[in-house]
Amino acid sequence: MIGRILDNRYEIIEEIGSGGMAQVYKARCALLNRFVAIKVLRPEFARDDDFLARFKTEAQAAAALSYQNIVSIYDVGREDDIEYIVMEYVEGITLKEYIKRNKLLSWQETVDFAVQICRALKCAHKNGIIHRDIKPQNIILTPESVLKVTDFGIARAVSSSSITITASTMGSVHYLSPEQAKGGYTDAKSDIYSLGIVMYEMVTGRLPFDGDSPVSIAIKQIQETPIPPKEYNVAVPLALERIILKAMSKEQSQRYQTADDMLIDLEIARVNPEAPLEYETPQDESPTKKIPVIDTAGISNIQDEKPKAVRPVKQNVSAKKNDKRTVVWAIVTSVLIVSALVVGAINVLYPGSGGDVEVPDLLGAVYEEVKDSYKAQNISITLAQTTESAEYAEGEIMQQNPKSGKKMKPPFEILVTVSSGVKQYKLENYEKKGAIEVKIALESHGLVVLEEKEESETITEGMVIRTSPAAGSVVKAGDKVTLYVSSGLVDKKVQMPNIVGLSLQQAKIILSDNNLLEGGITEEYSDKPVGQVLSQGIDANSQTAVYSKVNMVISKGVQPRTRPVTITVPQTKDATAVKIVQDGKIIHNAVHNKEEKAFNVTVSGEGTVTVEVYYDGEFARSLAVSL
Repeated sequence: MIGRILDNRYEIIEEIGSGGMAQVYKARCALLNRFVAIKVLRPEFARDDDFLARFKTEAQAAAALSYQNIVSIYDVGREDDIEYIVMEYVEGITLKEYIKRNKLLSWQETVDFAVQICRALKCAHKNGIIHRDIKPQNIILTPESVLKVTDFGIARAVSSSSITITASTMGSVHYLSPEQAKGGYTDAKSDIYSLGIVMYEMVTGRLPFDGDSPVSIAIKQIQETPIPPKEYNVAVPLALERIILKAMSKEQSQRYQTADDMLIDLEIARVNPEAPLEYETPQDESPTKKIPVIDTAGISNIQDEKPKAVRPVKQNVSAKKNDKRTVVWAIVTSVLIVSALVVGAINVLYPGSGGDVEVPDLLGAVYEEVKDSYKAQNISITLAQTTESAEYAEGEIMQQNPKSGKKMKPPFEILVTVSSGVKQYKLENYEKKGAIEVKIALESHGLVVLEEKEESETITEGMVIRTSPAAGSVVKAGDKVTLYVSSGLVDKKVQMPNIVGLSLQQAKIILSDNNLLEGGITEEYSDKPVGQVLSQGIDANSQTAVYSKVNMVISKGVQPRTRPVTITVPQTKDATAVKIVQDGKIIHNAVHNKEEKAFNVTVSGEGTVTVEVYYDGEFARSLAVSL
């Protein structure tokens, strides 16, 4: 592959990585003169429909995502038998390499890295994508300490089937969620579990579950409770340990329900590392119970009260022990009942003297109005952070930990996140300023920027004429701002270049260099190479207005010859699944009844092609078909 040029554009320079499905190369894009990463499906999988589908799923899933902590997808292509994806080239090392190099990371760095990964997952989950293979090997660390999540090779849209098939489970088993290991339903919380393991590894330098085989590790993921990180690294603060253990809860319902929920706790831990964040410790199915101390003197007194005139019945040693055990448990039961009655009476007469109370619902309340309202109940309300919100007004509580409705024993603390409202911004006068510069400035304030071309006799091409809303208007994050950008002089004309005979990519470059736009593209069969321009919508050498759209007709290659081939249906059974494969590609796959006896399949191509026939998945015969 080294030195090969794909699509007359991407020159392969060197191999930079290798995975289970594909190899990754560094390449140079001749069109934009930049380095890119190209993921090429391995040859042994190129003819496997399942792998090919998964490979295309990666491109479709990742291409829909655009975020600073996610590796961008630029292009998807196919040349000959090569399927490839063009991605952003990121200088750096994997997080796995970084952990190995540093043994273990500080809690501050772990929180920072976790926040970045969590933000990437938040973006993906918002777009209906679950990664399903979060691990340090799939996270790249740049020299600027920016993390970028890559490899959506087994990502799957939530809207499609989200059931993991155990026999074909992918990803590293060390980071696999229990539901993935069991072949159960996976969702966004599966990614959160994997992130919890990555955080565990960052602060301890080791994996929570290991074993001699993938199966043994998977069983541990399903059954075993991880050793708390603090036992390996005493420097791990309470808040961070609780975040990790909550993310790694075996039950999906006990984990963080969204990446946003986890982000809030991570931000709290960054400010207050010892914050008592909400976390339910896993309970044993048969916990050890404390037995009250029994007063043996009481037992003796009871025995002494037996009528002395009655001669006791002679019993064997075992029977005597059973009688004594019965007496003991009777006393224990009495003590427990009395204790329960006493505690109940105390709670009724003196509420707040040790009984559990329900955590109040503070969402939507004004922090300054309620922060001292529960002091009499030994409940303190503490401000953890403030953040922007379009849903809650400035000063209102938008998050709380622990959540309302939970029963807790006072005294306890409720950490709250308070809304700072929606940040507003006053539009400046951007007239005669560069459109790209203005767009970057506005987007940094969370505004959605649209562009409209407009002719102008006084303002240079590419400069802003005006904005809508106008300069001086007050806008807020999420609002739309339209930039009216000069397209140059009203009557400016250009000479239409001749693009017939060029490749589509070359034609696009020529049009752009001459301030012309790409119009509609149609394809026709011809004896010209695939992608070559056959005709153009505006005659060559004619005068046309700048930014005119130029329609093009391009070649889709020589029209393949077709020929029907008759396939017989087995008569030994009522119905047979018949699959027809032409040169490695399935062209027919259906169930046929024996009453059909035979049917035709259309074969297309050039020269002699090979057709393989399969009955019920078993190879039957091959045919050489001349076209």
